[in-house]
Amino acid sequence: MLGRDTDWKQGCILDQHDSITLGLIEQHETSKYAVVISHDCDLPNEREEEVEVIVGIARSKADSMFTNARNPRLLHLNFSSEKSGKSECIELSHSQRRTIKKSEFENFSPNRYLKLETNEKHVLKQWLASRYGRPAFPNSFEARLRKKHRNKPVEVHFGTILKPVSKHLVGVFFDLGDELTSELQPNEPYFLRIYLAYDATEGGQEARETAETTAEKINDLFLKAYGTENLGIVLESCDAIADTQMTLADLRKVAQWRVEYMSLRSDPPDPYLAIGG
Repeated sequence: MLGRDTDWKQGCILDQHDSITLGLIEQHETSKYAVVISHDCDLPNEREEEVEVIVGIARSKADSMFTNARNPRLLHLNFSSEKSGKSECIELSHSQRRTIKKSEFENFSPNRYLKLETNEKHVLKQWLASRYGRPAFPNSFEARLRKKHRNKPVEVHFGTILKPVSKHLVGVFFDLGDELTSELQPNEPYFLRIYLAYDATEGGQEARETAETTAEKINDLFLKAYGTENLGIVLESCDAIADTQMTLADLRKVAQWRVEYMSLRSDPPDPYLAIGG
């Protein structure tokens, strides 16, 4: 079993030769890597008999639509490479999870040349947690977001507005007040506040100005889609807010908005619309 002094941590990569030996990848799959996703504490725990990994695939560069845990199904992670001196991007998908018996795993060591950058490990943890921790909004609220406006659902227009600016946003948050879990009657409107949390540290003034312009577009969208008669959804405000200004108290009042369920409505599924939430 793996001991307390093991070098294996969440985010470590297996050497490709070891991945082949374990049957995780084929000999010819030179662009694939097995990334450990088991928690650091579970790896040396004797009661945990397996190690979880995701078999990812190398990409030429990270796509901002899949960084920072924006997309709950796909994640682009940057690993620092001692060989090239640059960042190497590996794409992870929940569909590629695998488990390995610790009795087999303990014979191998982590890849010495590819290491997960510190901030990226935090992103990996957030992405893994979001798989099961994303909030569920009332069905009647989601149905109202699917109202047709200019031949497309409002939520599609919403995603279209957010998509090109997603690199500046760390989260899109909805505040429904006391109605977050309520199924309202058709004649009862939802009163909604939207917060666009932008990256104040890395994005600076450009991120702030982009988020403010985006907020104006969203306000305009909801006004045109739902009118001024308090039908369906009343957007009380849509504001840009620096991520550094959001407190724990703020986060306890809001729910992060994602629209991954849109990809499940057709067979075969439509492409996922990542919107920086």
